[in-house]
Amino acid sequence: MGNKSLWGNTKSLLVVLNYVNDAQLKDYRKALDQILDKSHVKKLTIVVILPKEVDKATLHPHFLIYYHSPNDFSFWGQLKDVLLLKELEKKFDLLLWLGSKDHKIFDSVKTTECTRKVAVNCSDQQFFDMELGMQTDQPATLLNYVINTINKIEVYE
Repeated sequence: MGNKSLWGNTKSLLVVLNYVNDAQLKDYRKALDQILDKSHVKKLTIVVILPKEVDKATLHPHFLIYYHSPNDFSFWGQLKDVLLLKELEKKFDLLLWLGSKDHKIFDSVKTTECTRKVAVNCSDQQFFDMELGMQTDQPATLLNYVINTINKIEVYE
């Protein structure tokens, strides 16, 4: 499909996903690498939402990944991670939200300027432009389905 598709017009991508375990995160990274190698995306930011019991210091650092924990909020509900705050101030062509939005970070991401917003296995009709559902926990299958779907949608601007 040419550059008129939603995916073909994506040069900057913000991906938010829920952490399950190291193997799942590794699979997401591998699937994203394969997909992005064949794309026009030049800027990628990944926010990984961690459960409270996971210490982000134990996870492998990566310059594209921001690990987010419930402990990253102040008593007043403000995001304390300065680097992530700076990143969320940037503009993105596409937000890809994978999984539950029942996290405090959702409100912070809502303030990020994203041209298009796609949710996978999540619902918020007032915020997301498109919501896709898929019953799989395989990152490669899920991401390929999403990319194939949004690659069929033409953008008229």
